[in-house]
Amino acid sequence: MSDRTDPTSPVEDLASLIVETARLVLRQPTRDDAERLAELANDIAIAENLSSMPHPYSVADALAFIDNTDVSPLRVNFGIYAKDDAGRFIGTASLMPRDGERFVVGYWIGRPHWGRGYATEATQAMVDLAFDRLDAPSVSASCRVTNGASRRVLEKSGFQYAGQGMGPSLFLRGMVPVDRFRIERPVWKSLRAWRDASVARREATAAHLAGALT
Repeated sequence: MSDRTDPTSPVEDLASLIVETARLVLRQPTRDDAERLAELANDIAIAENLSSMPHPYSVADALAFIDNTDVSPLRVNFGIYAKDDAGRFIGTASLMPRDGERFVVGYWIGRPHWGRGYATEATQAMVDLAFDRLDAPSVSASCRVTNGASRRVLEKSGFQYAGQGMGPSLFLRGMVPVDRFRIERPVWKSLRAWRDASVARREATAAHLAGALT
């Protein structure tokens, strides 16, 4: 994870934070994103798997969401933008208190961008943000028991199954069964070290091959 702010700056400076991964930029959305956000969010397959996504989803809903986004030590709401799609908006990612947990990660990716690993990449970036910048002892997440794709995203991001419960569904106007997940700081540190080592090995191999071809 890289960010364009001074890494020694206090967490109060998160409002200006921009997070970059290999293929994504995560930042606070703007009103210019409203039409694109509404186009992607107006999808039953997304609404039925989120706790508070209205359906149908209009430009007015998008503007209301954007106008109420916040990036602070208590609540982080980012738009997700794909570098390989002209930097266009493709979804959202968040960190916020919920169900008695201090740091709960949430995300969704628009249907045209499914199957490319963007959700996993964004989720890993949000987990890194929570531990790196917000001093989180743990990060939690949940998904509907019927949402196998989201479960795989969480498992690939290092989350461990923490049991079942009930969660709200605005789309279904009630409570639905959910699987709960958690990642603790020691587990994250081990996974982070493994990821960094893997990147270093790939870069060293690429450099070696490049040198052999010259």
